[in-house]
Amino acid sequence: MGKMSGSVVINVKRPIYQLDDLNEAYANGDADVVVTTKRKKVAKLKWSDAKSVVPAIDWLFTNYKWSEDFFKDFVAGFTVAVLNIPQGMAYAMLGNVEPTVGLYMAILPVIVYSLLGTSKHVSMGSFSVVCLMSGKVVNTYANGNFNLHHDGHAEPTTTTTAIYSPIEVATAVTLMVGLIQILMYVFRLGVVCTILSETLVSGFTAGAGVHVVTSQMKELLGIQIGRHSGMFQVVLTFSEIVNHICNVNLATVLVSCTTISLLLSYNLYLKAIINKRSIIPIPIELITIVIGTTMFQFTTFSKDYNIKLIGEIDRGLPDFKPPPVNLLMNVISESVIIAIVAYSVTMSMALLFSEKLKYSIDTNQELLAQGIGNVFGSFFSCLPFSASLSRSATQYSVGGKTQMASIVSAGLLVAVVLWIGHLFQPLPRCVLASITIVALKDILLQVRDVVHVWRTSKTDAIIWITTYATVVLVEIDVGLLAGVVVSLFFVFSRGIGTGVSVLGRIPDTDLYVDAKRYQRAIEVPGVRIVHYSGSLNVTNRHVFKEKVYKVLARYDGELAPITISINNGKETVVKTRCVIFDLSGMHYVDTSGLSVFAQVVDKLNAAGLTVHVAALSGTIYECLQSPGFGSLHFFPSVHDAVEYCKAQDNSCCS
Repeated sequence: MGKMSGSVVINVKRPIYQLDDLNEAYANGDADVVVTTKRKKVAKLKWSDAKSVVPAIDWLFTNYKWSEDFFKDFVAGFTVAVLNIPQGMAYAMLGNVEPTVGLYMAILPVIVYSLLGTSKHVSMGSFSVVCLMSGKVVNTYANGNFNLHHDGHAEPTTTTTAIYSPIEVATAVTLMVGLIQILMYVFRLGVVCTILSETLVSGFTAGAGVHVVTSQMKELLGIQIGRHSGMFQVVLTFSEIVNHICNVNLATVLVSCTTISLLLSYNLYLKAIINKRSIIPIPIELITIVIGTTMFQFTTFSKDYNIKLIGEIDRGLPDFKPPPVNLLMNVISESVIIAIVAYSVTMSMALLFSEKLKYSIDTNQELLAQGIGNVFGSFFSCLPFSASLSRSATQYSVGGKTQMASIVSAGLLVAVVLWIGHLFQPLPRCVLASITIVALKDILLQVRDVVHVWRTSKTDAIIWITTYATVVLVEIDVGLLAGVVVSLFFVFSRGIGTGVSVLGRIPDTDLYVDAKRYQRAIEVPGVRIVHYSGSLNVTNRHVFKEKVYKVLARYDGELAPITISINNGKETVVKTRCVIFDLSGMHYVDTSGLSVFAQVVDKLNAAGLTVHVAALSGTIYECLQSPGFGSLHFFPSVHDAVEYCKAQDNSCCS
């Protein structure tokens, strides 16, 4: 080989290998490197296996640095506990259950996740979108008669009726969500998070945020409006608000506007300044709740102006109570969507922190941790739990090191539930609604991302817009489904759009590159090298055949033309005697793809062309070991195939 300017010369001298010769010489000839397919023995259960199922055994009892990490985790846990009080109570309202349910969600399920989860920084508990989706199910089945079929499905023709309280429906949803996540773990479906891309999740959460805001408008304005479901429910709700604008409670609006103004002013102007000077963030939401509770406790303002309060709050931890099993099958379809959304939101945060801080996340173990956490939570009055975007960011920013922060937070919230929670009874519901609206600010503003996404990728922008528009105009679960369908459509269409290119050789090297991309690359006379990338299956087999014939028909070599018949009997001139398929980019082939590939080989052989295959993987090589490909020669590299062609037919040599 010649020497290029500024390059190190590589000289290699070896025989021309066919793949069978290479396997015989280097795979089966040495007893030390024999590739076997013997069945592995079933390994005994080891201590390492227990640590993989319960990661806390490793980080808490083996590697936890108490002197260095506990103080930081305690500070983070205290901060998150403070945030959990207003957010938990506010998000529980979205779930149409008592405010204390949001606090329960941050205790037992969180402790279970802390022991079983693999993320060190996510803050689990209540999350607005998940609570809202659960609240819609609660609203459907709670405090109303509906007929129950013997197999659990609602049927209008039966006589059996059932009445469930909101918390019973909520716990049934939680149990079903947990069981679904555990089932996903059993079948190793952690990969489901890859289906929901960051673009799709952004569009989905932004659209769901609009639903959250819409659901809180009646609390912010102090009016009574009907519930809407199905297509255009957001539009219909705002239309009804306009129709009832004369019935707005001005005192409630004043409290709402004051609360929102206070929170926004702090977040926009004071938060960054204070955080630079304080290790622990100022809990502005909790301060707002304390001020609101104190003001309405010692005044008659709520009675005088008919402001709706939270009302009675039970003191103490929830009792153990199994969810209503008869309701499980009725809520299964909604629970599947909630399970996937809760898992995907959690994984998006977990992966963000793991990539930033260089530690690994087990996607399947996360399913187990969330699933068992939900199952336990369903017996103690909990809604389905998920990671909170704002609390997770706070837990990380104040220096939290491990899930010990979540354990500390859960312990502090036990004290709140036992001795402090009932003190918030005089708090107006519009204050909690205002906290929810402000907490959603960043999620709602994700709509601005679509401009950047459009400039970066039109495909991702279409996915974002489709998901967002469908969530807002139709329904949350339908919007998620629409986003997934559009994403899979683009993946599917890209799979059909196979990559076929002609390779040329860089002079005086054994490098073969795309002849269109590298204009100085020269095709080997009399040899057409066809590179294929992608899978070859039932969806793209015809496209593959057409593209291969097309690149062969365009060939303008030095040899006499050979006429072959391609597509509907049309005569096409192909000036070559040897075709080499570079299959280094082929990662999968099914029986339909094999059949079409065999047809192409037969067609080329019938035209007098010699066909070779190079650089294929072991899996593809095994697939091509069938009687239909008996005429093929397989080579470990394109250069081996080229040299073999030149050696077999001296007329092909330059």
